[in-house]
Amino acid sequence: MSLSRAAHVASRSLYAAADQPARLSLEIDGISHQGRVIPILSQDVLRMPFCVLTRFARQDGAALPKILVVCPLSGHFSILLRDLVIGLLPTFDVFITDWINARHIPARHGSFNLEANNSYVAAMMEYLGPDLNVIALCQAAIPALAATAHLAGQRPRAGPRTLVLMAAPVDPDSNPTPVDRLIRSRSLDWYKRNVISEVPAAYAGRRRAVYSGSIQLLGLWSYLARRIWEGGEIRDKVLHDDGCDPLRFPFLDLYSTLMDLPAELLLDTVRHIFHERSIWNNALMVRVQHVDFSAIRSTALMTIEGEVDDVAAPGQTRRAHDLCPSIPRTARRHLLVPGCGHFSLFHGDIWRTRILPEIRAFCKGHGAKAPNQSSGSRSA
Repeated sequence: MSLSRAAHVASRSLYAAADQPARLSLEIDGISHQGRVIPILSQDVLRMPFCVLTRFARQDGAALPKILVVCPLSGHFSILLRDLVIGLLPTFDVFITDWINARHIPARHGSFNLEANNSYVAAMMEYLGPDLNVIALCQAAIPALAATAHLAGQRPRAGPRTLVLMAAPVDPDSNPTPVDRLIRSRSLDWYKRNVISEVPAAYAGRRRAVYSGSIQLLGLWSYLARRIWEGGEIRDKVLHDDGCDPLRFPFLDLYSTLMDLPAELLLDTVRHIFHERSIWNNALMVRVQHVDFSAIRSTALMTIEGEVDDVAAPGQTRRAHDLCPSIPRTARRHLLVPGCGHFSLFHGDIWRTRILPEIRAFCKGHGAKAPNQSSGSRSA
């Protein structure tokens, strides 16, 4: 079965990784906009061993500016960002990095570390061409920043016009959370011994070393139970789901759809982001070259944080501005959203009413307009 076919037939369940599909379709067939329903066609436009670049193409012929959503390789399937994609579709021609479950990637394709993650994002930016807007969330902000800096130094005209970073651990030390402290307290050897396993023989990725979805689920449920007991965002999401379609796509289902991650990516992320802070020493790599973030000059940068985010606390994402000193002050924007937690930044009412309009305005102010842009570019 092809990966695209698997994306559409894989069943959703409370723990989708129990079925271990290669991909999960976001099941976006249309959007309601300005009193009419616009059909949406999902198209795979670029295939690589560890990722498929997927376009959500509006079928009304609207010429809209392109935006690339860099999904985080943090264990969740891209369906977690379904609300975000639906929100962007009235204004943008939307592309996403649909990462493939490592369980289904044959070992012959080799390893996939943080440098490979960075290089993949650079390749997708190049594929989509100039005048591109980019939005990256959580872990994905690191490869998006690295790819932007690499292109700025090597192929300036290929870099994005705008880069929006949300809830990202650019500098966990600036305001560490209990999760950050826990990650730093454990050595790489501890992770290798306790959370890394091999893909079972029944799957295409047999013998590949992974951080399995089943191990991730244990930590996920622990976090969920603690947050429900303490109250706050997660409990509200579970009890009063404010997503686009809570009956068909309840937040708890989206939250608990997990995949196997390449072991080397997990270990690299722990090492470079939390242990060695490599991003601050120009020690990250893209295509075997060190990254110089000061090379970013012509990309406008927006950072977004939630006031009560306990995953990437306020201050961690904003530090991206310090990392990129060559960006003009007029091409910078920071948004701190009052009363907003991690998941509300991209799911639910706060995302739709308070964050999405700010992103639209930022991209419109700094990005190039699409030719013959229709009224579809206005806010829904």
